[in-house]
Amino acid sequence: LEVKECVEIMSSKEAALSELSADLVNVTLALAAQMLVQGGKASNLRDGVVKAKENLHNSKAWKKFRDMVSAQGGDVDTIDFPAQYSQAKFSAEVKSSQSGYLVSLNALEVGLVGVNIGAGRKTVDDPIDKTAGILFQKRPGMHVVEGDVLATVYTERGDQLANAVQRILDSCTFSADQIELPPLITNFVTNEGVED
Repeated sequence: LEVKECVEIMSSKEAALSELSADLVNVTLALAAQMLVQGGKASNLRDGVVKAKENLHNSKAWKKFRDMVSAQGGDVDTIDFPAQYSQAKFSAEVKSSQSGYLVSLNALEVGLVGVNIGAGRKTVDDPIDKTAGILFQKRPGMHVVEGDVLATVYTERGDQLANAVQRILDSCTFSADQIELPPLITNFVTNEGVED
């Protein structure tokens, strides 16, 4: 469901500024900045981040994404009207088993769950379920109360749903104390060396 989140971020300033989307936006801006530097459109990474952020907020990124979808034969209506996109037959919420701070998620385990519900492949021949995915409502560092929805699992494989919910819950670690999360990006490595 990351694609859905990306579409929401590019098409809505409110989504781009939400706390839940901040990590995705920041990493994407850093990657875009690097591409702008390599393409000669920005003089350095900081300039690239500024330009990428400007294009996110002035909707140029959204327009270019739509052009790319169309150029590859994609149906632009699926991104213009995401509510019309096919929905998974089964869904279930992953609810917090305790109150406190969500410290971490085991990304490997979440990825393996994604494969089991059809959002990924075990082999190159496996089909992808385009409606399958895991949508997180909470991220590490956030305070949760027992019973809060941490994530929602979507799939066509109803027989995998209960197992997926339990595995995602088991992949979470909690703390009673607020934690300081390290930044997602600490430095940029370039031909000139390491930059802050």
